[in-house]
Amino acid sequence: MENGGDRYDVVVVGGRVAGASVAMLLARAGHRVAIVDRARLPSDTLSTHNIWQAGSIQLRRWGLLEKVIATGAPASTDVHNTVDGACVTIPLPPVGGVHALYGPRRNILDPIVLHAAEEAGASFYDRLVVTGVSRDSTGRVDGIIGHDPMGKRIGLRARYVVGADGWRSRIAREVGARDYNTRPITNAIHYAYWKGLDHRGTEFWFRTSGVMAGVFPTNGGACVYVNCRSDRADALWANLQREYLCFLDEAAPELRERLRSARQTCRVRATRGLPGFFRKPYGPGWVLVGDAGHTKDPVSANGISNAFRDAELAARAIDQALRDAPENDAFAHYHTQRDSMSKDESPLHRIKRPRLTHRAKLMLPALNEAKLGARHQIAHGAGRPNLTGPRKLRDLRGDFHP
Repeated sequence: MENGGDRYDVVVVGGRVAGASVAMLLARAGHRVAIVDRARLPSDTLSTHNIWQAGSIQLRRWGLLEKVIATGAPASTDVHNTVDGACVTIPLPPVGGVHALYGPRRNILDPIVLHAAEEAGASFYDRLVVTGVSRDSTGRVDGIIGHDPMGKRIGLRARYVVGADGWRSRIAREVGARDYNTRPITNAIHYAYWKGLDHRGTEFWFRTSGVMAGVFPTNGGACVYVNCRSDRADALWANLQREYLCFLDEAAPELRERLRSARQTCRVRATRGLPGFFRKPYGPGWVLVGDAGHTKDPVSANGISNAFRDAELAARAIDQALRDAPENDAFAHYHTQRDSMSKDESPLHRIKRPRLTHRAKLMLPALNEAKLGARHQIAHGAGRPNLTGPRKLRDLRGDFHP
């Protein structure tokens, strides 16, 4: 590993779906890329699991969807929505050649994208803790500093540093990225994996009492989750396992009955929620992607799909800047596209309305966002970079050709 001598085009901090996707696309473009992550990958992480059609379109065009399917990740061709006992089943229409949802485990999905980045030529260093950024004489970010597992100081220099290190991003703090359009924490998320639950596709239950449950079929079983408004989180956290089951009884009694013939295979994983925010995603020598640049209420399960989208938008801008296009124009366009394609969807917040005269509308916010996102990508070219230089990115496929 370099120690401040050799220089990369891009160093990506964070090797999960957002960072690995950026690295893969830029490496396929012929750029010299390094990825660093403090964790030992592959490993699991807290996740909503679901990949809406918009995200699967990108995986398919990158040549990775087939690899996800080959792992045994179940396909959901229907979405079942129940609001206070009223159920509607929505068959998923084909969008961009994809007609199903997938919810792979993160210790399976992340390495698929990361390995594709390595195959394209990116270097990957795990268990490297980033402690700051380096700057040149003008104050421009020109690399990262950190240490390896033995405590040895490491410095990697690059023309651009990409922060893909989550909503608590160290890179965002180091560069002073500005937050705006902030939202308070509204929903607490809790889930566990189950084996033996009958497969009915992706399922959601909404209750006006402020709880929600869902099932995302995943590798080896199902992710069964229950969400509650943040003002009820303390009660659930008093005894996480017991209250998880009690809240499932409240949100989805029919699901709780089905779970009696299934087996819970792990402890309950939980978060009291995430704040919603946008951050300015670029500055001199740095770019933010994924949750480092924008988070929303995770109850809509858009995190992975949005990470793929933003990674591709950012990769296009970085590629253009590396080929000497006007830097500020390229990144300002990324910023505008990201914000215009991001919407605040919070089903649990919406069902607090006392009148449910249009229940179907309340059942479908996340699904509608996925469909709109996919259509927007196709209609407006979110993934159709028009790159200059000797190699070009082709239609969301992520492959570059001479």
